[in-house]
Amino acid sequence: MVGPSEYQIALLIAIGTVGMLLLAIAIILFMVMYQKRMIQEQLKRQQLEADLQQKMMQAELESQENERRRLAADLHDSIGGMLAAIRVGISTIGKQTGDPTIEQTKQMLDDTISSVRRISRDLMPATLERFGLVQAIHEMCERFSSTTKLPIHFHEHGNINGLEKNKELMLFRITQELINNTIKHAQASRLDIHIEAADALTIVAEDDGIGFNVTEQQNSGRKGLGLFSIQNRSSLLGATLEFDKERKKGTRVTLTLPLKT
Repeated sequence: MVGPSEYQIALLIAIGTVGMLLLAIAIILFMVMYQKRMIQEQLKRQQLEADLQQKMMQAELESQENERRRLAADLHDSIGGMLAAIRVGISTIGKQTGDPTIEQTKQMLDDTISSVRRISRDLMPATLERFGLVQAIHEMCERFSSTTKLPIHFHEHGNINGLEKNKELMLFRITQELINNTIKHAQASRLDIHIEAADALTIVAEDDGIGFNVTEQQNSGRKGLGLFSIQNRSSLLGATLEFDKERKKGTRVTLTLPLKT
């Protein structure tokens, strides 16, 4: 019986080696494809989670706005109407009795009615619905200037047209929160609000107060509800929000929203 020749042995070894190499390559390709697929699935899950979170945030903000709208209507129509009717009744009693204390009561009612109207406007500004974002923010700046000790200067550059109503409302709320934060925390003597429209809509809030470090607040977990609300609304708008970290005094916040051309 003749055994295999050296050539046959070498051929078998070569075929085995090639087979092993092919098997190793197949295993490597399988692992690469499997890992790639796992990464794609993970990215898909992350995107789905991000979309779900965005939808939940949007639903929550819409719910808040609906509740604000309902409260504003109740304040203006129901409570405001009742207070106005009470004032008319008190005025009639004052004329009949000549009681001097009636005037003091009327003044208290007038102050209360003014407060109710102001709260109603803050909850759902009628100016925003009727005249748009710029006029609503301008009116808000004037109102805050008259009711607080902080002078607020409004600056408008360019023409802002064609914004969707829901975007106008979110931009209004962001500006409102920026003003509220400045009044409450900045210890500023001046606040400037700039609105500029070109290729993008830019809103800048700039004060001369004590300033704050947004990175430290975020890292320490002390991010307030105001900052959280501003960042959430900006994210939903697809806008960028920048805090000037190079300022030696005061705070400068810039929101930039690309405009469709």
